[in-house]
Amino acid sequence: MNQALAEEKVEAEEDNLIDEIIRLSDFTFDRLPMLDIIGERLVENISVAFPDLMRALCEASLVQLDYIPMGQIIEGLPQNALLAVGTGHPFEGEIMLAIDRTLFMTSVELMLGGTAKQINDDDDDEYTAIELAFGERLAAAILAELQRALSVVGKAALELDRVDTDPDAASVAKHSALCARMKFSVAMAGHAGVLDVVIPYDALEPIRPDLGKIYFGDRGQAQNVWQDLISDQIERAHMELEVVMAEEAIPIQKIMAWRPGDTVEFGIEEGQDAIMTCADAPMFKVSLGKRNNGFVAVQITEKLSALEVPENDGDDN
Repeated sequence: MNQALAEEKVEAEEDNLIDEIIRLSDFTFDRLPMLDIIGERLVENISVAFPDLMRALCEASLVQLDYIPMGQIIEGLPQNALLAVGTGHPFEGEIMLAIDRTLFMTSVELMLGGTAKQINDDDDDEYTAIELAFGERLAAAILAELQRALSVVGKAALELDRVDTDPDAASVAKHSALCARMKFSVAMAGHAGVLDVVIPYDALEPIRPDLGKIYFGDRGQAQNVWQDLISDQIERAHMELEVVMAEEAIPIQKIMAWRPGDTVEFGIEEGQDAIMTCADAPMFKVSLGKRNNGFVAVQITEKLSALEVPENDGDDN
């Protein structure tokens, strides 16, 4: 009995494979290996950009890159997915992002400062105007990271055109048109969702020769691609700054005699100069002051060079 079931399963898989071969034979196209590299770059970019946007750790991976008709993509879209349409160089036409409900609602909850613990994947309610507004923000962020990923083949400039939930309205090509689809898995806050990036094959015409061969950027370009990528990551990094308002040399005998409630006078006045540091390195000279709400604030008055050491009137003890 088990052998018969196994034989039926093998025959079914062979039939599916034959159907797939017949379907692809209707299209004349070349596989584009650079799309795999662009997809992996997009994975890295999303893994860095989403935590900045949502304040939550993100794990992304490229699950699949395939070439299928637009109609088949539309039929396979998850229920109540958020669909975003983007345009811009280097594509010759529109591209589509399909964000499933789990990923979309998790992102909305996190962007609102929540924990995304109450996400109902089976909910089929229509999205509110506020949720769609956050969807535009999410889609714009993904397009920005795709634009960075495309830098391996040249300059890109993408922008969000619209968001929709109607697959027919968001379709970016005829149902019979061949498309390249990159499918990503994105996990955040205990939820795993799916992101599809759909690019009609015809829209790739301007850069198709570059996508057909594997390379990591033209060394003859005026700008180094790796430097640009590293610069993007550095610009997203966070720095801890400290303001040294006063330094005072105090005998250790006096310090050991301190008790809770004792007052230590530093003689700090409004308008007094101070030094702003990062990792103990002096960065700026600042002037102390207060805002209208009573909070202490500093005004940057001078940028210190890397080798400049501020004068210290006191001892280092």
